[in-house]
Amino acid sequence: RKSVKVSGEPGEEPKAKPKKDGMHSYQVETTAALQYRAQVKVIENVAGEEVDMTPKPIPNDLYVEQFMKFNISFLNQMVHFTSMITRMSNRQSRTRSSVKVGIGSNKQSIDDLMYGIMVETINFNPYSPKERHKSDLKPTPYTKSFVKITLRKSDLFQLHSQAQTTVAKGTPEGDDVEKDNRMYEYLTIGKGKVRRRSDNTAQSDTVLVSSRAVNTILLTQETVASYVSNFEMYDTLHNLGQARFSVGVADDPDAGSQISLQTEVEEEEEEEAIEKGSKQFQIERLIKSPEFRNAIMYMGRTLSSNLNEAGMRRFRNFNPPDRFCEDTAYSYSMQMLFRLIPEPSKDERKAVSDIDFCRSNGDILAVAYGLYSFSSQHVPRSGSVFIWSIKNPGEPERAYYYDVPVTAISFSPFLPCLLAIGLYDGSVEVRDVSSLQDMTIAISQRSTSPGCSPVVAIRWIKQLTEEEEDTDIDPFLSLSQDGSVTRFRIIKSPFLLGFNQMTLERMEGHPEGIHVAPASRIPCESNRHPQGLSLTTHPQQKDLYYVLTDEGCIHKCSINYQHQYLEVLRCHDGGVTVMEFSPWSPKLFLTCGNDWCVRIWIEGITRPLLVLEDEMTPVHWAKWSPTHSTIIVSVNRETANIWDIRRNLLRPMAKHKMDSSFNTVAKFSHCGNSLVVGNERGNTLFNALNDMPFSPHFQYDELEKSIFKAIGNDHELLMELKSVGFFGYPNKAAVF
Repeated sequence: RKSVKVSGEPGEEPKAKPKKDGMHSYQVETTAALQYRAQVKVIENVAGEEVDMTPKPIPNDLYVEQFMKFNISFLNQMVHFTSMITRMSNRQSRTRSSVKVGIGSNKQSIDDLMYGIMVETINFNPYSPKERHKSDLKPTPYTKSFVKITLRKSDLFQLHSQAQTTVAKGTPEGDDVEKDNRMYEYLTIGKGKVRRRSDNTAQSDTVLVSSRAVNTILLTQETVASYVSNFEMYDTLHNLGQARFSVGVADDPDAGSQISLQTEVEEEEEEEAIEKGSKQFQIERLIKSPEFRNAIMYMGRTLSSNLNEAGMRRFRNFNPPDRFCEDTAYSYSMQMLFRLIPEPSKDERKAVSDIDFCRSNGDILAVAYGLYSFSSQHVPRSGSVFIWSIKNPGEPERAYYYDVPVTAISFSPFLPCLLAIGLYDGSVEVRDVSSLQDMTIAISQRSTSPGCSPVVAIRWIKQLTEEEEDTDIDPFLSLSQDGSVTRFRIIKSPFLLGFNQMTLERMEGHPEGIHVAPASRIPCESNRHPQGLSLTTHPQQKDLYYVLTDEGCIHKCSINYQHQYLEVLRCHDGGVTVMEFSPWSPKLFLTCGNDWCVRIWIEGITRPLLVLEDEMTPVHWAKWSPTHSTIIVSVNRETANIWDIRRNLLRPMAKHKMDSSFNTVAKFSHCGNSLVVGNERGNTLFNALNDMPFSPHFQYDELEKSIFKAIGNDHELLMELKSVGFFGYPNKAAVF
């Protein structure tokens, strides 16, 4: 190779570069890489023993010796190569003549590049305008032990690529590999090996493709609002009942091949259409269409908004009361917003047995129609569940019909579209209310839940698992009238997986709580198990639940302990119908029962803090107000009573007679400003709470102050309450 040396002055001899002591930079880098490689070991578990699988380094002594021999032979060839210089004198003259004057200018011919690039060095002075004499340019043999090669970047041609299969332990990649290995062992040799399997055959779908010559326009769909007058709506509804004619095609002898290609399904549909009649068949097909059902739903919402606009605005709190109003009066009044009237099925009246709001959408309400009082002389032959929307109080959005009365329903707080339904014959099923198809997700079976008593309460519980990857649906508890608690789990099956969680036993002796005088006669119970009335879960401890019985006792249980109570508390001299925790305290709760009383309790004290009693009638339902920490609403057969423990403990602040029919159950809306009450006639009444006191800024402080003020005369109870200490949530927050 030719190299160009530029000297500072003419006649100056080029200086040789001093050799650096030590190893070459390439050798230093290679040595460092080998030292790091020596620290890494690959250990593999083979037959229970750890085996070192670290790759051994390649010995390089042989290659070093071959490299040194090659350099020595190449040096000898270069020393004897001077004899070839005289033969190339002509070519060297052309090389010298091609050198031009100027700084950095050098022109060479192709022959010089091919023959003289390895042996000749061209020296020229860039500062002198004259060319050097021919005698100054003497050839210098190549005496170095290496050849300098210049590498330039070119296009990448990837021939083979193999991913690395080992990573260093302790790094994020290493943690992921260990997690993968643990999951593999869990599924192959661990507990995950025992899981449900099914052998199914699969067939690849036929993919229809088109050439690039076919250009289509992308179709987008969107919902566009448009004005519809009363005349158009009338014409649309009026035309639905008119007959529609279809145009038929005459028989063609040449169309025999086309008729033979029709599928069997189409032939069956045509036969059914001929038998039933084209008009009836078209009407049934139209009613089953999801698009038509959605169109009817939207049309019903539009018509209903004209009749119930004022009630909808009040339910949504569009005009909240002004705190600075001068003529504000706290009268605790109620205003009827609208009434939900279901369509009777099988010409019989059914009572409202349960009500529940959707957890994620406060406008959606599920109402169960069936049997409320199990001592009733008449039991309905059927039941139903209607899904109502506040946008359309006139017609339900969904309707599910059953051959037996419906006794309990509950929306899932974790998957709001799931609705659990309990029936009078003891069966339980789960539905997806967001689906237009009238199909159940799962239903109980007699093999896992053999009980036949009516289901009186359903509560969803949070699944307690350590692994976050577990995506199973949370289970729920079902309480039957015979005192048995069943735990159901939704699996990949059309049936629910259920097992007996608890079976209640009648109390013997005197449990803690209120004192109930023994009867003059010793009763002989016909059943060893008490009657279950309601079910409640703990707001903080997800594994705790409470069972309410007709004996007036509350059984505190845990899903971790089967057939064993944690605690028993007698709260009423009769059945306990409802138990509700305060939104501002996980320890403070109220109970109501058939002894005409509403009692307020706190965990750790076996005596009631407050007793609210006004009328000599059983209390069906009671709950804390979501907007005021000191207000309690109770519902009996005829009236709804509003209590305010901050103002009066002897009588309610207001009594409101709801309807001519007896009340059954009630529910607060999510905002807490509306109360929904059901009755035995099947009507559901929406009532707005008006003229209520303004909510205090510090709800827990006001609640604590009211309770301490109410029990101030009972010194012993006051000392017990003070020993409990702070009984609210952290930061005095509210949990609904």
